[in-house]
Amino acid sequence: MAVSCAPLEAKRTLLVGVVSRKGYVEGVLSTHVTVDGTDSTDAIAKMLNTSRFREQVRLIAVNGIGVAGLNILDIPRTERITKTKVLSITRGKPHPSKLINALKVFSKLEKEDVKSRLQLMKNLKNLNEFRHKGFYSQTSLEKADANRFVPEAFELLRVAHLVVSGIAKGESRGRI
Repeated sequence: MAVSCAPLEAKRTLLVGVVSRKGYVEGVLSTHVTVDGTDSTDAIAKMLNTSRFREQVRLIAVNGIGVAGLNILDIPRTERITKTKVLSITRGKPHPSKLINALKVFSKLEKEDVKSRLQLMKNLKNLNEFRHKGFYSQTSLEKADANRFVPEAFELLRVAHLVVSGIAKGESRGRI
């Protein structure tokens, strides 16, 4: 399953999951998350765990750990709740320090406590980071498994992005 977020234009935004099997789309799931909130982990877990596709999903692919702005996905917790591995894929090398700085600025501007999100950033050090054909991934998977999933996961993320942007904007465009 690949998960993508709609453009961030309101307090809550649409999150779409696309389920595939052997390259074919089997279904589409959706939920909402709070922009710059703390509910992405629970929302994705509930979306998957209450789905009829639950038993066939073997991997959750996300485009980075910031699901809706600064709504940081807790990868280890998501894996525990769903009993499914998570693979975060990005085109560029992840820069946790930039995300940490953004969280600190957000905290000052919004007067919001971000200690739990900063802790999530520290937990990223426990994940494996790999580069595969121009993509970077963070996951608890071993390198061979991660490299095996990256091409298909990226394509599925692209489809999820097309679906969510088409719903949110009336027409899909852009790239993940």
